[in-house]
Amino acid sequence: MMKKALLVLLASVWIASSIFGAVQQTKVQVSAWYWLNSARKTDWEHDFAEMKRLGFTDVLMCWGVDLAGIVTRKKDTLEAMKYAHAHGLGIYLIVWQPSANSLPRKPDFMQITAAGKVLDTFDVFNREWRNTEWKHYLQDVALTYRGVAGFRGYAFDDSFGGDASVSYGSWEKKAFGTPLPQKPGDARWDEWVKARNGWWEEWAVDTVKFIRDIDPDPAHILYVEDFISSLTDPEKPAHLGLDLGRVFRHFDAVGGYTISGWTAEGDSSARVAKTNAEAIQTVRKLVGPQKRIIFTFWTANESEERLPGPAKYPTAEEIIAICRTALSLGIHHLDMYGYRIGEYRATTREMHDLVPPEPAPYRVTGQFPQKFLYDRPKVKEELSRYLHTLNR
Repeated sequence: MMKKALLVLLASVWIASSIFGAVQQTKVQVSAWYWLNSARKTDWEHDFAEMKRLGFTDVLMCWGVDLAGIVTRKKDTLEAMKYAHAHGLGIYLIVWQPSANSLPRKPDFMQITAAGKVLDTFDVFNREWRNTEWKHYLQDVALTYRGVAGFRGYAFDDSFGGDASVSYGSWEKKAFGTPLPQKPGDARWDEWVKARNGWWEEWAVDTVKFIRDIDPDPAHILYVEDFISSLTDPEKPAHLGLDLGRVFRHFDAVGGYTISGWTAEGDSSARVAKTNAEAIQTVRKLVGPQKRIIFTFWTANESEERLPGPAKYPTAEEIIAICRTALSLGIHHLDMYGYRIGEYRATTREMHDLVPPEPAPYRVTGQFPQKFLYDRPKVKEELSRYLHTLNR
């Protein structure tokens, strides 16, 4: 009996050691964004197998145009996650983008400009919205996916840019008092900025709590990001009232993503590497030495995205140059936008038509042919050789 117990114990130790060893061998996580509705369902499994072959360790998965597709198309999402896990990829779900979602829009919960215009983005300061619709949505996501094999975490995209600090609605008027200041120099402007500092942090605290109440697993990280200029340009009116240090500290991982512009000029690659380095260093200053940074960067050249024919840039070497720059600055998770991406311009009506609730079939979004990674074979193969060196 004792001998049998010893054998069971030794087997358990060996299994645990093997699993731990496998985790330890992944020195660098390498992920890429994948729009489920930029491909036919019959392509998903092949694409995930290909991503793994190329050297990717993870996939950031979402429904393009309408990120709320993860709750309206749960069956499809779970099927895609099954394929990704079967081929050895970890899975992050893109949960949020302030406007690219089909969540119900009640006028009282929307952002309003100082001129009284109702916007299409949610007023994240509004506690009633957060405690009802926001809470329900986040907890629906967590309850659905927390137990899925291979699940790694929740990503919040474009969280602060655009109009995300407008906040001239009835909730703000009641919470702060009227008249609401509109520009520096107005009466009580400093108080207004301080109030919004606190409201942004309340959004962060609630967001994390709502998910952690359902999914307390620390291995499922909460990652928040935005375009780097949205985080660093203090002249943008939308940026006023946002204390990023206070907001970021509540999330497990943060990032400021980059959209680079390559040209035929001789200094193009060096210039791009420099701007990416500056983006990482800026975020590091905001969050301190210990906070995990996931570095997301475009692997498409925005200026070529809508031009006919295959993209000239970036080359594999230019993508690799960004990777090397990031790794030299202590980044351990490289995240590329993207592997397979579709057309993202859509009206509210088109959003519903592109990603209708199940069981209606979704429509494949228009493609950017030979602009992102999946259909640039030469770039893929050269990049793959580099990626495989990272975790040997």
